[in-house]
Amino acid sequence: MSAVVSNTLKLEPRVPMRRYHVARRAAQVVTTAAPVVLDFWRDEQRFLIFGGGRDVSEAIHRRRAKRIRDKIERLGVGFIKVGQVVSTRGDLLPAPYLEALRTLQDDITPMPFEMVRETLETLYGETLETVFEHFDEKPIATASIGQVHRAVHHGREVVVKLVRPGIEHQIATDFRVATSILHFLDTQLVRFRQENSDFHVLTRLFSQIVAEVNGGLREEMDFSRERENAERIADLLQENPDVVVPRTLPDLCRPTVLVMEYVPGIKVSDGDALKARGIDPLAMVGKLVEIYMEMVLVHGVYHADPHPGNVAVDDRGRVVLYDFGIVRTLSREIRDGLLRMTLEGVAGNINGVIDELYRMDIIDPKADRAIAFRVGEKFRDIHMRDMPTAERIETLGRFMRDAFGYVPLRMPKEMVYVFRVVSMLEGLGTCFKPGWNIMADAAPAVQRSVRRMMMTSETVKWHEVAAKWLSRWIRSLFSK
Repeated sequence: MSAVVSNTLKLEPRVPMRRYHVARRAAQVVTTAAPVVLDFWRDEQRFLIFGGGRDVSEAIHRRRAKRIRDKIERLGVGFIKVGQVVSTRGDLLPAPYLEALRTLQDDITPMPFEMVRETLETLYGETLETVFEHFDEKPIATASIGQVHRAVHHGREVVVKLVRPGIEHQIATDFRVATSILHFLDTQLVRFRQENSDFHVLTRLFSQIVAEVNGGLREEMDFSRERENAERIADLLQENPDVVVPRTLPDLCRPTVLVMEYVPGIKVSDGDALKARGIDPLAMVGKLVEIYMEMVLVHGVYHADPHPGNVAVDDRGRVVLYDFGIVRTLSREIRDGLLRMTLEGVAGNINGVIDELYRMDIIDPKADRAIAFRVGEKFRDIHMRDMPTAERIETLGRFMRDAFGYVPLRMPKEMVYVFRVVSMLEGLGTCFKPGWNIMADAAPAVQRSVRRMMMTSETVKWHEVAAKWLSRWIRSLFSK
């Protein structure tokens, strides 16, 4: 009983202290964000509650965008992650803001080695020298939520990834503050009859993004989940000779520590280094597309964060995947729908693609089919247009935002990350060819993947598809 009372007395002073930290952080965020919010609000109404909108020049937008980026970097990890996600959404902000947000970096100072040692020895209950024969003091990678060190365990080279102490509390506080501010703005805009204005729509969309990033970061900090993800994908891809997934060492893993075999490689975006090894960078991107199509369409389990830091190429020309904090799954129905849609897309059949979108309940059944077809044609034309990928994504985003008024879409939650992956793969392709397009430039890889997928799908019958393509070709021949 005395022990319980003692523990309670020790915990009591922490509650006011925690509230103080939250309040102080909230004040910091509000004072940082308030001028930006007022600027955007005044763009809608010059005097906040009355008056017409303001004309803002391109130069002012660029200066404002740079100021916003600098403020986000000062606010830290959670806000940087939100900014990075927003930078991929061409439907949310004008080009100057997207360009500025794309330069956001998690420029995090590495943890002192003594902190790393103390953290690991507390978790293992042994000295670092007892667990590892060698442990590099200098990290090989530093990220917002943790860092990675090389080590040797029982003669085997490994990497040790650990969560930065205290980061969970910091991120939880930041997202609590951000959610509260957005909720306040939402209610005030309704109160001042600004509901459904451009600014109000933005606050709603930002609320969704904040919730998504918060969930994603929580997943990334759960190394037990990441270990399970890595092991699952390693098992699914073990028959594919073109990909390597580092194996975990379960006995050394903890909820905040992940230990995996060390598999070195060249960053997939380093074209000069790849060429020096005799590897064609664009062919490597095509190989990566095939690997992702296998994960998405065959296994329904895929690595959902293929940015250049998470993909490498080993000395045998194989793709190496790192960081399995964000892994997503797809149902059999969604996979088969995507496969059929890909088949129709490869054949250039917009009607077939529209059929699949209706069948998958992505297009509202009440939507006018003729309008849906015209929107699909326009979408294809924009997607195949020869322009820089970032510009194409922004143009597509604006077009889709406008198209919602004509063709109501209902995006299944499990497909959101599929489109994110496609966008990231296209971004990777543009490292080597401006305007690289996954359907045009990676067509051979897509076609090879589709042929393989057709043989494994239980509901898509390859002979029926072949007959359909043959009959379409005959009709086309006679029409000419």
